[in-house]
Amino acid sequence: MLPWLGRVAAAVPDARSSHASPTPQGGGIGAVAAMLATGLPALYLSGAFSLPPLACCAGLAALCALGFADDRRPLGWRSKLVAQALTAAAVAAFMPPGAFAPLPAPVAWVLSAMVLLVTVNLVNFIDGIDEITVAHAAPAFAAATAVASAGGLALAAGPLAAAGLGATLGFWLWNRHPARVFLGDSGSLPLGLLLGWLALALAAAGHAAAAVLILLYPLVDGGLTLIRRLMRGENLARPHRDHAYQRAVDTGVPMRRVAITVGLISTGNALLALATVLWASRAGGIGALTLGAAWTLIPILVWLRRERARP
Repeated sequence: MLPWLGRVAAAVPDARSSHASPTPQGGGIGAVAAMLATGLPALYLSGAFSLPPLACCAGLAALCALGFADDRRPLGWRSKLVAQALTAAAVAAFMPPGAFAPLPAPVAWVLSAMVLLVTVNLVNFIDGIDEITVAHAAPAFAAATAVASAGGLALAAGPLAAAGLGATLGFWLWNRHPARVFLGDSGSLPLGLLLGWLALALAAAGHAAAAVLILLYPLVDGGLTLIRRLMRGENLARPHRDHAYQRAVDTGVPMRRVAITVGLISTGNALLALATVLWASRAGGIGALTLGAAWTLIPILVWLRRERARP
């Protein structure tokens, strides 16, 4: 696909870019194709071929198509957000309300759709340098796969988590710095949907702390960036380079070191998520979330201090 992507969807460097030469983007087509080509047969063979995972797979394909259209020619943010919201609502409509039980089903549906929409956009925000999306997504998929393998999740979650893990690790071979291809919106949007879907599955199984922990890096980096921009009165729809990982690269931290740091953060949070499942208790969950938040915040705050010290 690389020659074709280089012709139709090349990422040309601009003021917000972390790369110096035109690079093919849209590699998410390959990652999503890998997830569906392995995940769907695995669902069938495991006897978990049901509407909730099938709706998730349809959502992955829909967001991949939307993202690739944006990779080729940027779409307006309003039309993208509406399409994402409709996809999230459709996927959430087929999910059991367990993540937000005992709330009424319509309320649970709205909240589930909002979780999916938020994770889709946060993962998209974090996909700004080589290797970083694999660094935070692969440990999350590994944790969900392990929990499903141990019987701690609905059967359908296991094949999709494992397919997401394999696809992200396979994509890493092409996205290592300096990247030969970028994931693009065609990959970051579907990965965000799958991560959100797995987090909701964890919460529905009674593992709310684990659900938050597997999403902690994009939640903290993306959330802090939104808060800082709101406090400065900036237009949230305007492109920027205000994320902590971007500021780290801009102030001289090697890109690979940033990605490795994010990978270590997310691996630590994935292990904490597994610990909350194995030793389930309210106090343990609160302790793991506190430790995970500190583990995630420290490097982010260090990077932001470098931003303030920049000439």
